[in-house]
Amino acid sequence: MNNSLRILLLSIIPAIAMAIGATTVADIPNVHVADRTRYVSNPDGVLSDATVASLDRSLGEIWSSTSAEPVVVAVASMPSDTDIDTYATDIFDAWGIGKKDKDNGVLIVIARDDRKAVIRTGRGSEGALPDIVCGRILRNEMFPRFKEGDYDGGVTAGVNAISRVLTDPAYADELRSSQANDSRAEAVADGLFNIYLTVAAIIAIVMTLLSLYTVVSTRRRDSVARYAALHSLVIPSLIVTCLTLGMALPALLISYLAMKRVRSRRKCPNCHHAMTKIDEVNDNAYLTPAQDAEERLKSVDYDVWVCPNCRETDILPYVNRLTDYRVCERCGARASSLVMDRVVLRPTERRKGLGKKVYRCKNCGNTHTVAYVIPMLAAAAPFIIGGSGGHGGGGFSGGSFGGGITGGGGASGGW
Repeated sequence: MNNSLRILLLSIIPAIAMAIGATTVADIPNVHVADRTRYVSNPDGVLSDATVASLDRSLGEIWSSTSAEPVVVAVASMPSDTDIDTYATDIFDAWGIGKKDKDNGVLIVIARDDRKAVIRTGRGSEGALPDIVCGRILRNEMFPRFKEGDYDGGVTAGVNAISRVLTDPAYADELRSSQANDSRAEAVADGLFNIYLTVAAIIAIVMTLLSLYTVVSTRRRDSVARYAALHSLVIPSLIVTCLTLGMALPALLISYLAMKRVRSRRKCPNCHHAMTKIDEVNDNAYLTPAQDAEERLKSVDYDVWVCPNCRETDILPYVNRLTDYRVCERCGARASSLVMDRVVLRPTERRKGLGKKVYRCKNCGNTHTVAYVIPMLAAAAPFIIGGSGGHGGGGFSGGSFGGGITGGGGASGGW
């Protein structure tokens, strides 16, 4: 290989490598959108994690004290077909840095391998940071440190210099925006919350109408069936009430009050005279031993009604579906409970298993065994070793820029 070809390859190979590793504007993560406490985008690791954390704190203080929006972007290199000024302007406008009413954004971009940097200002921050001041910060604070390979120190010095200017009381009125920080993100959050409220209100109304319909449509049913229909709405109404921030409370109250009414009054089916309900202390005298056992176990609650006119006596059972008791096949009482669950044959990937549940009645003592089939085991999924990259965000929620634009102010250069 002759010297000319060697020189040509040596000049082309770095350019190709730089182009392959270049970070386009679309590739730069807008970290503030993901986490409102972050203001430094460092996709290529040009800056150390400790410096990024320190800069985020410093830039955050500027945001909170002045409402100006300073941002730092540090990349290894830019695409070969762009220059640092166009690169920074594209980032600035794509992200909308700065408040819309004041255009008080400031962007610092460093392209390490290109040895280029720029400070780009919004129209409203040009008064505090005119081109000559931006150029001075680059030349005096940042570039000397960059030449030594101290990118952490150079960016920190530049941010500190910008902070001193932006926090100067002389520029407070010029920079202070009436627009709140991260207002666009909050507006999106407010919009989503409004959608949630609308959907929740619709669901609450539907639940309330369903409760009303159940009350009306079950009027001709007997007390036990009507009570069961109303009771079936209690848990759904309670869940919907919690999920809708209490908006479905009317549905819950309608069901509860209707249930209470069903069990508080009754007309005699014979003479249609108002019946009298026997209290819980004395109603046991009307119950069978099996019914009495059910009441003690709270598996069934019995209401005993007596007609004072014709002496008609009605005993109405209200099953408690929240208990695990089942009806005993011998005595008929809902007093049988699980005492043992045993696996007789363990399942495999090729055959089903077999189990047995043993129930014992707490009223008559009868023991009953129920066999059941256990499904075959699912074949084990292949274990794949892999990994995934990415950065975790520490913020409580995402933020936003204010929609500012740049007039091209600021300064750029190389070292």
